[in-house]
Amino acid sequence: MSRSTAARLGCRLLLLACAGCALPVVTAGTFLPAGDLQKGDLHASVSFEASRVLAGPSDVRDRPSTPPEAQRWEVSTWFGSDASLRWQALRSLSLEVQLKLTNPIIPFQPNLVGGALGARLRLRERSGPEGIAVELAARVVGVSVQERLDRSANGRSQTDIWNYRAGGLEVPLVVSWRIHPLFAATAAPFARLYYIRAWHNVEQSSLVVSQAALQWSPVLSVGMGLSGALTLGPVEIAPGLAVELATRPGPNEPTHFLFEPGLSLGTRF
Repeated sequence: MSRSTAARLGCRLLLLACAGCALPVVTAGTFLPAGDLQKGDLHASVSFEASRVLAGPSDVRDRPSTPPEAQRWEVSTWFGSDASLRWQALRSLSLEVQLKLTNPIIPFQPNLVGGALGARLRLRERSGPEGIAVELAARVVGVSVQERLDRSANGRSQTDIWNYRAGGLEVPLVVSWRIHPLFAATAAPFARLYYIRAWHNVEQSSLVVSQAALQWSPVLSVGMGLSGALTLGPVEIAPGLAVELATRPGPNEPTHFLFEPGLSLGTRF
């Protein structure tokens, strides 16, 4: 095997080992319409969203630039996804549990990074099979991610390890207009507040030679999600779009405008 072939193989293996390492925006999970569940119903859904990272190696700010091999953890071409189960405990109250996953678009390999617990309060009930329903949701979210980069040159090896911890709150207001029994339009303004901590260890010969940290810092975002849900038998398909303004962790960081297409699939039983 030539040296160049070995290098390409090593790079591919490293990508597979680190798939799912970035920390994504946690999806609003509100593309599916409000007002459909009755007391005792269970609703299972999966959501996918092309998203950004909440934090990356550059946010630790211990180096003048991010190593080229770690640039993939800084970009926005990641999928944030969740698997959700919602139970309509009362006529106006549902309880929800979510698993949070993330992965790069290539290779597509979801990895579990955290979870959420939440509730949705129905503020307005539809008067019939068609009409407008409004639900206020709140979720407590926790995420934990590690990124590992192994490098070697001239007989020396070095391992960089970035760790991230995030906890926070999501609050979407879900407004759905069921135009037809088979179609509903949804608008969901939302706010998210997270606190993030990140630290970077540099190891040589299994010894930690340096460590730098970003202490707990807030990340705030506000935005709007829009979608249209089509009911096909027992399955609801809801393509959607989220736009938001979001900060980065740390002092004096600029606010970013984000554009995030997504898709939710759900079923009720």
